[in-house]
Amino acid sequence: MKILSIAYALPSKKVTNEDLIEEIFERNRGRIAEIDKEGLREKLNRFFAMSGTQTRFHRNSGERAVDFALQAGNAALEKAGVNREDVDLLIYAGVGRGWVEPATANLFQSELGLRSATCFDVLDACASWIRSLAIAKTFLAQKVHKLIMILNCECNFREYANFDIANAQDLENSFSAFTIGEAATATLVAAGDPEDDFFFSFKTWGEKHGLCKITLPNADDFAPSNGNGHILKPMSFFTAPSELLSFTIRKLVSHYKETETLASRIYDLIVGHAVSVSSTARAVTLMSLDSTRVFDTHARFGNTVSASLPLGLAVAEQEGRLTRGMRVLLVMGSAGVTTAFSSFEY
Repeated sequence: MKILSIAYALPSKKVTNEDLIEEIFERNRGRIAEIDKEGLREKLNRFFAMSGTQTRFHRNSGERAVDFALQAGNAALEKAGVNREDVDLLIYAGVGRGWVEPATANLFQSELGLRSATCFDVLDACASWIRSLAIAKTFLAQKVHKLIMILNCECNFREYANFDIANAQDLENSFSAFTIGEAATATLVAAGDPEDDFFFSFKTWGEKHGLCKITLPNADDFAPSNGNGHILKPMSFFTAPSELLSFTIRKLVSHYKETETLASRIYDLIVGHAVSVSSTARAVTLMSLDSTRVFDTHARFGNTVSASLPLGLAVAEQEGRLTRGMRVLLVMGSAGVTTAFSSFEY
């Protein structure tokens, strides 16, 4: 399999940590006591310092999620120099969507004019894109499809962020949402050399599904009787960040070290799911990888969910950090909990 092109599109509004802190206070006017305000501000700043988040991009007034996905899709087609009629599969990958059914891919198959393409969605939280890449490799190897686009549009920050924060305790399970940045990406892949060395490895610990979640209103009908005791607000982003990060990093490290194909290779560029600067640095150190090879997008773009890996690759190429022939390692720790890696020559 060969990656022909990766393109991305960002909303126009650049948002700082202070911008979000002030919005939290404004939305909770009358609910946050003045005596608690400085304590909450201090905790927010401490959390942002720990995550390494500095800026992220969110939709400005009048901007729509769909437009960014179309922009990325059209840019990827132009960059690869291929005809849209030749794309025979579209995979829409990620959390951002406007409805439960039908597949969001149907919308973009139509709007991008991919008339020869069949399509479907892949939803595996932040791992959606790397799952889709593995699926694409299988289809190409079996000659079921010849030219595949993987598209995502992670533009749902305000739809899922919980701004109902009256005190420092409320912040614990809501904070991760405020590190989220919005982005859309499009990746075009085709069959490569029959001896290509694209390698994928996935592991899942489903018993930890409750550590990061966006619930639907009927979630109680699917909740096990021995639930974690948290009362979740429907359609709001919930995390138990300390437990989630420590568990996921531990599993990422063991997964990497136990997989000889991964651990035996030397990498020119390492792109991880940019959930935070500190977690990336910690995982890289524990995996004994060269930190100078890491390309981290979190400080500039925040956690862009399933768009984080393709965004990292596209920006690295744009800035001269990624060139053809380089050996790349992709690292993913996702809600579920799932750990995933991909190793390949770009």
